[in-house]
Parts: sequence; structure tokens; C-alpha cells
Amino acid sequence: MSDHGDAEGVTASLEELRVELEVSSSMETAIAQHENGDVAAAADDDAIWGDASGSPGRESTLDREWSHRQNQFHKMGYRDGITEGQKDSAQEGFNIGFRQSVNVGYKWGLVRGVTSALASLPDSLKEKLLPDIHHRKKLQDLNNSVHIISADDALQMFHDSIRHH
Repeated sequence: MSDHGDAEGVTASLEELRVELEVSSSMETAIAQHENGDVAAAADDDAIWGDASGSPGRESTLDREWSHRQNQFHKMGYRDGITEGQKDSAQEGFNIGFRQSVNVGYKWGLVRGVTSALASLPDSLKEKLLPDIHHRKKLQDLNNSVHIISADDALQMFHDSIRHH
């Protein structure tokens, strides 16, 4: 039949199996408690990480943090709003100024271009286009007066004329 040594070996094996089963069972319980959000498991975690959820100062710390973040985001939003408002105002001013100046600038450029083109023609062609010497003289005077004024000076003159009207 069976030997006494065999019985001891079976008992030892069963004892090892029981210990492994107990360890495995306790680990499964801990995992299940953690997954289910069991308070005991959470308290163990809190003790490990130094976070005591039930401590009296925890709520006030969270409230202070919340207030700080809320205040911080409020300031950021306010600053962003001011910046956007300034951009909109600047854009509106640019649009008005552009509408007012584009026609005047176009006409100024046209006068400069036409007088320069006519002034650069050979005298024989100018005489054919403008037979009257007084007209040719006026064209030359206009060309000279237009080119004496720089683009910056013309812009300043335009700006001054807008302010006076």
C-alpha cells in the first residue's frame, strides 16, 4: 500500500498549495476592493502615498486651489479680452484710414506717374502732344512740384488735411 513518506510528501504539497491559494485569494480580494473603490483599499493607498482624504485640511486646501485656479483663469480671460478688443479697435481704425487714403494715394500716384512719363518724352514728341508752349511749361512745373514732395511729406499733408476737416 502506501508508504508513510508518501503521505508526508502529499501533506507537504497540500500545505504549499493551501498557502499559495491563501496568498492568491488575498491578492484577488485586494484587487477587487481597489477596482470597486472600496474605502478600506483607498485608505490603504492614502496611507501609502501620504494622502489622508479624511483629514480636516484637505477640503480647505482643495477649495484654496480651486479659488486660485479660478482667479488665474479669470485674469487670463480678462487679459485675452483686452488684447482682442485692442486688436479690433486697431483694425477698425486701419480700415477707416485705408478707405480715406486709398483714393487720394491712387490719385497722387497717377499724377506723379503721368507727369513723369510726359516729362521724360523727347521734346519733339512733347511739342506734338502739347503745341502750346505755356501748356508744356505748366506740365514741367507740375512735374517738378510733384517730385519735390516726398511720399512721407505727402502722407503728412493728407493727415493734416483730414484733421482740419
